[in-house]
Amino acid sequence: MVMTNNKNYVQGSVVYKLKEDNKVEKKTQNKPRKNKQSKKLFKFVLKVLFVSFFSFIILARFYNIIKLNAEIRNLKKEIKLVQDENDNLRVEIAKFNTLKNIDKLAVQKYGMIVPHPSDVYYVDVTPLNVAKDEENNKKINLSFIYRLLGLIQ
Repeated sequence: MVMTNNKNYVQGSVVYKLKEDNKVEKKTQNKPRKNKQSKKLFKFVLKVLFVSFFSFIILARFYNIIKLNAEIRNLKKEIKLVQDENDNLRVEIAKFNTLKNIDKLAVQKYGMIVPHPSDVYYVDVTPLNVAKDEENNKKINLSFIYRLLGLIQ
């Protein structure tokens, strides 16, 4: 086969010579464009997902904070109610804690009577810390006396 002046025409054939380089270049040029576009799209989608994820986390935290604040308000209301009830009970205790009410309750409910003065016996009770101090003083005095006697003999 002989080539003529026209580079696209081969003698003896009606077929034009195809440029293989152009096809390869066209194919390689289209692929990077699609690749770049897909990479940009992927990055965009990734950014959107990233922002959405952190937005969801922040919203969840705010919801949790609001829920905890509501619980705190409810607990403060309960504490206030219990404190008010406690104050009312203290007032009632103070009302019933007088000697007149105690005597009345003892006589009516438990059948107690006021004792006759001849039936009353008084017992001298010393506190425990005073009794211990007295025992220590006696021991110290006895040990002093024994030392003196030991020196004399």
